[in-house]
Amino acid sequence: MDAKKIRDGLRKKASGRLLLRAMSLVYIGAISLRRALYSAGLFKSYKLPVPVICFGNLSAGGTGKTSTVVMAAMELKKEGYNPAILIRGYKRKAPGKKLTILADGESFSADEAGDEAVMIFEMLRDHGIPVLVSSDRYQAGLAALEKFKSDLLLMDDGYQFFRLRRDKNIVMVNATAPFHKDELIPLGDLRETSIGLDRADAVILSHCEHACQAGVETIKDEIKKLNASAVVIESMHSPETFVDALKNEKVPLSEFRDRKVTALSGIGDPKSFEDTLAGLKAVPAQIWRYPDHHRFTREELAAVQATREDMPVITTYKDFVRFPADWAQVINGDVFILSVKIVFPRDGRARLMEIIAPRRCKTEN
Repeated sequence: MDAKKIRDGLRKKASGRLLLRAMSLVYIGAISLRRALYSAGLFKSYKLPVPVICFGNLSAGGTGKTSTVVMAAMELKKEGYNPAILIRGYKRKAPGKKLTILADGESFSADEAGDEAVMIFEMLRDHGIPVLVSSDRYQAGLAALEKFKSDLLLMDDGYQFFRLRRDKNIVMVNATAPFHKDELIPLGDLRETSIGLDRADAVILSHCEHACQAGVETIKDEIKKLNASAVVIESMHSPETFVDALKNEKVPLSEFRDRKVTALSGIGDPKSFEDTLAGLKAVPAQIWRYPDHHRFTREELAAVQATREDMPVITTYKDFVRFPADWAQVINGDVFILSVKIVFPRDGRARLMEIIAPRRCKTEN
C-alpha cells in the first residue's frame, strides 16, 4: 500500500486525523528549525558566481514545475545564455550526493539519474542544455560552471534547499489545489506553511485551464496577503501532440476523438491529465493511477494489457520514462504519449523572463 492510501485511510477516522496532525507539527517544527539555523548563519549557505533561479513548490507535486523549467531553459538559450539545470533526482537509485550528469557524451542510466532528470534532458537534448543531478545542488552548480561554463543555473525543486543561495525564487501553485485550503505533510500536501511565500519573487499559477476564474482570483488575493510584492502569473498546460511510443512518430490531437482510451499515469496530479484527454474528446474508459514517481513493472503493464480490450493506452512523458526497457514485449503496441507545453496568457511569458534575466531583457527591449 502506498503512502497516499495509508494517509487517506487514516484521515477517515478522528484518531487517524489526530495522529497525522501531531506528525505534521513535528514535521513543521523540524522545517522551521532548519530554516532558522540557516537564517542565523549556524548552517552555512553558499553563493555561486552566476545567477541561480529556483523553481519550487509549497506543496508536493502536481504543479507543472518541470514543464516551466524546460520552457525557461529554452527561452534563455534563445536569448544567448548558456544555462544548466540542477535537480535533486527524486527516487533515483544512486546515493543522494552522487553527481550524475546528463549531457551529450556523458554516460548515465535512467535509474541513477531519476525519471524527471531523464525527461528534462530528452526534452532539451536538441538545445544542448545539460542536466546535473545531485541532492547537493551547490556542488552540482560548481560542476556546471567548470564543465559547461554555464552562466545561469535553473534549480528544479529547490525552494526548501537553503544550502545554495538563489537570486530569484519562483513558486508554482496548482490553481486547482489551492494552498490556503491544504494542510501540512503528512495530514495534507504542504511542505511548509503558506508563510513560506514570503521568500517568493514570483508565483506562477498553473493548470488555470482547469480552474474557474473566480477561484484563480481568490488564490491571487491569498498570495497578496502573504507577499504583496510577488509577481503573480497565470499559466496553462496546452496539449501539443500525441507521440506513438513504439514508432516515435507524432500523431494529431484529433486521433482519439470520440474513442475509448486507457489512461495510465503515476504523477502528482492525475486528474489534470485525465481532464486534458477528456478535453480532447477522448473517452478515458479505463483509468490506472499509480503514486507519483512510480516505476512501472512488467506485471503492472501486463495487467493493463489484459484488461484494456484493444483500447489505446495513453500516458505522459514523465511516466513513459519509467516503463521497463522491454515494455513493448508486454503491451502490444498502441501506446501513445501525450505531449503538453506550458503557455502563458497575455504577457505572462515576458514578465517571467524579465524576472529570470532582467538585464538581458531590458537591453533587448
